[in-house]
Amino acid sequence: MPAERPGEFEFIHALTTPPGAGEGVVLGIGDDAAVLRPRDGRDLVATTDAFVEQRHFRLDVMTPDVVGARLARANVSDVLAMGAEPRWALLSLCVPPSLERALVIAIQHRCREALDRSGVAIVGGNVTSTDGPLVLNVTLLGDVGRDAQWSRSGAREGDVLAISGPPGCAAAWMAAALWKNPPSAALVPPGLHERFAAGPALDAVTRALVAHGGVGAAIDLSDGFTGDLAHLCAASGVGATIDEAQVPVHAGVREVARMLASGLASERADILPASEQGIVEHLLFGPSDDYELLVALRPERAAAALDAARAAGHPFTIVGRCTGAAGVLRLRRGDGREEPLPGRGYDHFR
Repeated sequence: MPAERPGEFEFIHALTTPPGAGEGVVLGIGDDAAVLRPRDGRDLVATTDAFVEQRHFRLDVMTPDVVGARLARANVSDVLAMGAEPRWALLSLCVPPSLERALVIAIQHRCREALDRSGVAIVGGNVTSTDGPLVLNVTLLGDVGRDAQWSRSGAREGDVLAISGPPGCAAAWMAAALWKNPPSAALVPPGLHERFAAGPALDAVTRALVAHGGVGAAIDLSDGFTGDLAHLCAASGVGATIDEAQVPVHAGVREVARMLASGLASERADILPASEQGIVEHLLFGPSDDYELLVALRPERAAAALDAARAAGHPFTIVGRCTGAAGVLRLRRGDGREEPLPGRGYDHFR
């Protein structure tokens, strides 16, 4: 074993916080389990996400800061999509012997910093060695007002669909970073990199929407716009029509599409559309772990809800409406034509 390889308790020490640090933490790291005290009149919300090297992140193109920040964001967005407040986290690591101590601890620290900004205390977890790839896992606990949680199943026909930010940014980042051999993040447009690496803080705007009311259903965009919209519609028994002209497109997505549609595109012609606009839509609607929020707003309360979001510093964009055609997803083009919404969500087993 290399001399710089830390022991299990060195990894744990890197995350240790003072006993009781964090609201509701009676006992944190240092015992066999954490002891947490929920607030009166609140329901517990729980989620977990595992990040597997080469499947969810690549250390050849992503820095430890990027990996740690996105690990935190993936879990926080799940809790926010329930209309809940993230509070406590358990962080587990399966570390191969070949990885350097500094890299793994840097990922830990960046994840902790990102969780801190959302008011989350790390209260425990696990560290083990593995012969496989690096695996990072966060279990995040939050709370929500009693019986006040958002879900995927509450959308109704006529609800207004709104999104917290442009979809497809993560897909565009990966497409640019993996375009050449060897892969490199140097080809990623700077603005796109910033959104991929950290993304917007959605805690305050979620609290504002919860306080205002009017959200019928919500989901975080972790698999891709079309795929996650399909999940929401399936759970709610509705369909959706998306207005092409309303979908926000990040300038970096268009820049990457131009690059992919250039002479280099012949190398990937088997999996990419031929035109620049086709590639833009491929990125917008296909698999992409953007961690934005998609909400279905009651039409009579939508305008006020959007005003509340804007006042909280993070405006949402209306992209379409829910329809009564269960499971049918349509894209309305600028000339009024309607066609099936392109794209699909990410599937680990496809």
